[in-house]
Amino acid sequence: MGEESDTERSTYLATLLLYFEEEIMGEAYFYGLAQHHENADHRAKLEVMAEVERFAAESIRPLIEKYDLQPRSDAELVSIGKTWIERHADTDWDVLMADISVRYYDYLDEFYALEAMAPAEDLRALDILTKHEVAAIVFALKEVAGDADSLVPLRRYMSSNSKSG
Repeated sequence: MGEESDTERSTYLATLLLYFEEEIMGEAYFYGLAQHHENADHRAKLEVMAEVERFAAESIRPLIEKYDLQPRSDAELVSIGKTWIERHADTDWDVLMADISVRYYDYLDEFYALEAMAPAEDLRALDILTKHEVAAIVFALKEVAGDADSLVPLRRYMSSNSKSG
């Protein structure tokens, strides 16, 4: 049982580190994707998505430090994130938003699985991480629906989670 517990802990910590790194990669992806869009409104929205990715990463940075995990350098993570841009650089905005509104549910499931592995004291930070995916999905759904206030869920996510306690 102790060995199983060690394996579970190792899986939790490896997943936590990976998700932290992926948020930094995601920030680079969205900033890079913004550069490929001619529409200023779309660029601005992608930049907010990038900010949300960094915000999510920073929400779990205390856990990275708590467990003395060693993420790859931001430069390396940014480089990896930029490789993702090519997949969607020429994707029509509506198609991109429809894709996010569907595909990001898979990420949401992964964040819930991480929470299920976590010790209770880590759940507050992980909840903030998970909520960023919810905000991204709601944003994309609003974009698909043509809602002029589509950025509200992203902005609300950052403002409501920036307070400690």
